[in-house]
Amino acid sequence: MHRSSWVIIDTETTGIYAPVYAVEIAAQRMLGWQRDGPPFRVLLNHEVPIEPQAEAVHGYSRAYLREHGLPPHEAHGRFRAYVGTSALVAHNLSYDWDRVLYPEYSRLGLPVAGTRGFCALTLARRLVAETPGHGLETLAAKFFPGRRVEHNALPDTLIVAELFERVYGPRLARAGIVTFDEVARFSRQTPVRECLRLVLSAAVEAGTAGTQRAGAVERVSSETP
Repeated sequence: MHRSSWVIIDTETTGIYAPVYAVEIAAQRMLGWQRDGPPFRVLLNHEVPIEPQAEAVHGYSRAYLREHGLPPHEAHGRFRAYVGTSALVAHNLSYDWDRVLYPEYSRLGLPVAGTRGFCALTLARRLVAETPGHGLETLAAKFFPGRRVEHNALPDTLIVAELFERVYGPRLARAGIVTFDEVARFSRQTPVRECLRLVLSAAVEAGTAGTQRAGAVERVSSETP
């Protein structure tokens, strides 16, 4: 992965019911497992209603977006300039790409920015055995005590980037999963139980299992494929 260029993304939206509009897009270029330059963030003003539940989570009202958001075509143009044709990775790619960005390109008649990469959430399920779940809040609480998930796209993107730098990248490297394509395949590999065993065995052999080893064997044994 040391020569692979790719991008972590996150979005905040008008809600969960179609059509879903992006109100914030954030991104962080990566080179291998490390951040590559400054992050990206843009707010979008679609002039459409925002579901109250969504606004309660991210805090972006229609009035705020009218003042601070860009017209969608301009915002997506800036995003496209940042990501180019790079593969895009998100903690919940089936939402951020499949339900938000890709439909929005079609709706607005815009060229697609980047290409569909892999899901960091499904990857985490195959790498992390020592947490009861793999939501971003759970992972942040485990590996970055005191850090809170803010449910804004930029800080959440940076948490995912740090997880790759400090947790996912080292575990994948120890397991011999080293190219972007290998990581993408591993993120979909089944059974999940065997993926966890592979990663745990590699950590034990390297003598660096630490907290990963504590309680992990029991969790792996009970993991549903």
